[in-house]
Amino acid sequence: MAEFLWTFAAQELLKKTVKLAAEQIGLAWGFNNELSNLRDSLLMVEAILRDVDRIKAEHQAVKLWVEKLEAIVFEVDVLLDELAYEDLRRKVESQKEAIVSNFISFSKTPLVFRLKMANKIKNIAKMLEKHYSAASTVGLVAILSKQTEPDFSQIQETDSFLDEHGVIGRETEVLEIVNVSVDLSYREGLSVLPIVGMGGLGKTALAKVIFNHELIKGNFDRTVWVCVSEPFLIKKILRAILETLNSNFGGLDSKEALLQELQKLLNDKKYFLVLDDVWNENPILWNELKGCLLKISQRSGNVVVVTTRSDRVAEIMETHSRYHLTKLSDDHCWSLFKKYAFGNELLGIPELDIVQKELVKRFGGIPLAVKVMGGIVKFDENHEGLQKSLENLMRLQLQDENHVVSTIKLTVDRLPLSSLKQCFAYCSNFPKDFKFRREALIQMWIAQGFIQPSLGSDEMMEDIGEKYFNVLLSRFLFQDIVKDNRGRIIFCKMHDLIHDVACAISNSQGLKWDPSDLLDGELKTPDCNENHSRKLHMLTFDSHVFHNKVTDFIHLRVLIAHSWFICKLPNSIAKLKHLRYLDISYSTIRELPDSVVLLYNLQTLKLSRFFNDLPKNLRKLVSLRHLEFFSDPCNTKQMPQHLGKLIQLQTLSGFVVGFDDGCKIEELRSLRNLKGNLNLLCLERVKSKMEAMAANLVEKGNISFLYFYWTLRSERSEGSNYNDLNVLEGLQPHKNLQALRIRNFLGKLLPNVIFVENLVEIYLHECEICETLPTLGQLSKLEVLELRCLCSVRSIGEEFYGNYREKRILFPTLKTFHICEMINLENWEEIMVVSNGTIFSNLESLNIVCCPRLTSIPNLFAYHHESSFPSFQLSAKLRSLKILGCESLQKQPNGLEFCSSLENMWISNCSNLNYPPSLRNMQNLTSLSITEFRKLPDGLAQVCKLRSLSVHGYLQGYDWSPLVHLGSLENLVLVDLEGSGAIQLPHQLEQLTSLRSLHLSHFSGIEALPEWFGNFTSLEILKLYNCVNLKNMPSKEAISKLTRLTSLRVYGCPQLKLDGGDFERVNISLVPTIS
Repeated sequence: MAEFLWTFAAQELLKKTVKLAAEQIGLAWGFNNELSNLRDSLLMVEAILRDVDRIKAEHQAVKLWVEKLEAIVFEVDVLLDELAYEDLRRKVESQKEAIVSNFISFSKTPLVFRLKMANKIKNIAKMLEKHYSAASTVGLVAILSKQTEPDFSQIQETDSFLDEHGVIGRETEVLEIVNVSVDLSYREGLSVLPIVGMGGLGKTALAKVIFNHELIKGNFDRTVWVCVSEPFLIKKILRAILETLNSNFGGLDSKEALLQELQKLLNDKKYFLVLDDVWNENPILWNELKGCLLKISQRSGNVVVVTTRSDRVAEIMETHSRYHLTKLSDDHCWSLFKKYAFGNELLGIPELDIVQKELVKRFGGIPLAVKVMGGIVKFDENHEGLQKSLENLMRLQLQDENHVVSTIKLTVDRLPLSSLKQCFAYCSNFPKDFKFRREALIQMWIAQGFIQPSLGSDEMMEDIGEKYFNVLLSRFLFQDIVKDNRGRIIFCKMHDLIHDVACAISNSQGLKWDPSDLLDGELKTPDCNENHSRKLHMLTFDSHVFHNKVTDFIHLRVLIAHSWFICKLPNSIAKLKHLRYLDISYSTIRELPDSVVLLYNLQTLKLSRFFNDLPKNLRKLVSLRHLEFFSDPCNTKQMPQHLGKLIQLQTLSGFVVGFDDGCKIEELRSLRNLKGNLNLLCLERVKSKMEAMAANLVEKGNISFLYFYWTLRSERSEGSNYNDLNVLEGLQPHKNLQALRIRNFLGKLLPNVIFVENLVEIYLHECEICETLPTLGQLSKLEVLELRCLCSVRSIGEEFYGNYREKRILFPTLKTFHICEMINLENWEEIMVVSNGTIFSNLESLNIVCCPRLTSIPNLFAYHHESSFPSFQLSAKLRSLKILGCESLQKQPNGLEFCSSLENMWISNCSNLNYPPSLRNMQNLTSLSITEFRKLPDGLAQVCKLRSLSVHGYLQGYDWSPLVHLGSLENLVLVDLEGSGAIQLPHQLEQLTSLRSLHLSHFSGIEALPEWFGNFTSLEILKLYNCVNLKNMPSKEAISKLTRLTSLRVYGCPQLKLDGGDFERVNISLVPTIS
């Protein structure tokens, strides 16, 4: 495969500069003619570049032409950015305001500046014209149409024949997809089953095994394999199907003729069709092909299996849930490697054992990488030769292997936009295994100018960036995603092999500065000549002191200082007038220099948690879109004045309400684009409902999480007339709000209207004088509800649920319900729902903690079924239950014993409950902790899945016989609250041979641990606390059987001598950790 000549960077730079030039023409600079000529020259070379992209293959002369073009266009970009900066400066700085610093020298002499810029524009335009003329000498011509033909010569056509070595590690996937396909063959219509995965995972190889499976051959009359690739041409695909069925076919070209011929061959047949390597994301084209496939056979039960790298393709085509192909396990990778490296030779090769771990890591679970690297190693009976071959393999850079790289490069080349390719290549600036934060990555793409909204579009660049991210993710160029509890992607990674490709194609390779190059006080970079330093757009410090000479790199757009050693930024930071992204969040910097407000292009500013005060003139950073800082509720300093002038602001971590003009909550009115999380602090400073309404939160539909924080009651002025209720009403949020946290609110009730219909999470904390709970039972999307320290609430009743006589489902989606430190809560009313009604039907976690006056808990565990005699229909959702510190609770919660879905239960410090709940119906319980009960729970012996058991109680009279049935128990804690004086441990413990952790506490009558401790061969941790008479460990022989014991912890056992030289120390000498 010929090497690609990547032109996306030049394409995007040209596109951006043309747009910038057009914008500057509209301004009163005095050199509009020059700007118009420059724009025309840019458009001319852009047309030439389309021809380069058409050719694709790398020719030296063409490559040199493109490199020179990039250098010229870079100068255009710098020049136009300086013009844009000056325009911003003129708008921000009035004539009367003193300039903080004289770094921007040209700003003082507008006439000199205009003459200088006009001269530069003329010179660059001439260079572009000359370069345009030189294009013809290397065989390039202008292509006026912006549509370019894709290059198909790089595509390798697949076939249905099985690979020589077969498929290893996919047996489960093969069986599942074959069985699904057979089941679909008995259904009406046409079924489509996509197999989706990143390049190199073995989708085609898997499809071949399925295609050739005997169950497929037996259940379908005809099987057809078509390699689709690109372009997605209907007639081409139909012709390929026909050629498979009739090798003598030829001569037909019209769709009608092809369909007629296919109908003759398939009309009464059931077929199995594989469409391999599909890239088409146009639903119109797929619907056209689907219509053809429906016409060629009258039989039902036809099945199409599709392989693709794109989730979007799968979404368009699937009629049955897609199958996401995962990576191979390490063991399967190793087996596959040995097959490709040594065939069927089963000789012992000690050299392999040495490198196995490192090689498996390099494979990364990708079969294509395994095959390529396995093919490099040639078996040699001379072990010295084999050793050398393996050493070469360990040094091999995967990007040097054409087959692996071309597979991934093809994915990148097929990205629909050159700007997407630029965003992908940018990721090479970060190390392998780097944890990308999605929002930060998008912000950096914007800072670099990779994302530009279309002319006349009002779409936010961040929204475009999110689409870009999702496209790259759907192509499996990102992986290992981490989501928050609302399902939003927070982090992702890039596979090493993908990262290698990003490095190989990145135009910025070699321009990322390494802090280790800071030697002897000098700043050095690889090939650090003037040209490279001028082009450096991103700089990262992660372990060294911030160096003042960094400001020599005046064209930086992204600057990241992540080191706790960095405590100050230089005043010369203002020289970086192209800077868009400044992240000092992981530093110890406490304040910014005054000159930072001259960074008029700055879009993203991320401050450290140690930061004291925001810059006084922050309002001058008119391009700011994202301002992130640690929003400390204890910090009562007001915001800088006139924050409302930052109308592009989207991210604002917090707003501390102030008293001064320009610092009040009304500053939020003009910030229409705010989104994400917003913390509003010191709300007691808001004087009225009207003042609160001035924030206009009700119109801010992109804010997803609001935190309303009032100062603690004890810290407010004495004799304050609390107006918290009026203020809260004035802070009415938009209906799109997903999460709301209210803290230290001093009103007697919480207005229902605040709790809007789309809320998913609600947290009500420290609302001390609130007497009633708001009506929340009918919020259809609420999943998390947390009530903490609502000290004046005495009852939970009908007002909490709403009109349940009309609404059949209450709290329909609630999954987590926590009630904590409600010290005056006495009554929680039982709610009898109407027939066919349900309540808390999806509840998974219930915590009731430190409610000392609560006397009863209603039935939240099983609901009544309409019948002449009430019976319980079991709830299948509740997984976790915690009831702690409810001393007045008189009985077990109704229905608890029927809750078969419970997996974790903890009941403690409920002194009026004599007996624990029955476990007879809790077969799924895996963790149980109980305190202060008189016996073990009934049915304990039947809980065969129990892994952890903790019993704190008066253990002297317990019947321990159920323990012998708990063969799966791994963790056991026994605490004798009375120190009853029992002289031996329950002998039933010796049956628990699966124990990994054992904790014994307050067994004051025990003097020696029994010899049957040697049965605990799986034990890893042993804790002995407050066994005051314990003197002897088991014998050394018994301890020697505990081969997995790694930790022994002893506390409050004064008679057990374990110091060096003590007799008992000898018995435990083999235990690695003793404390």
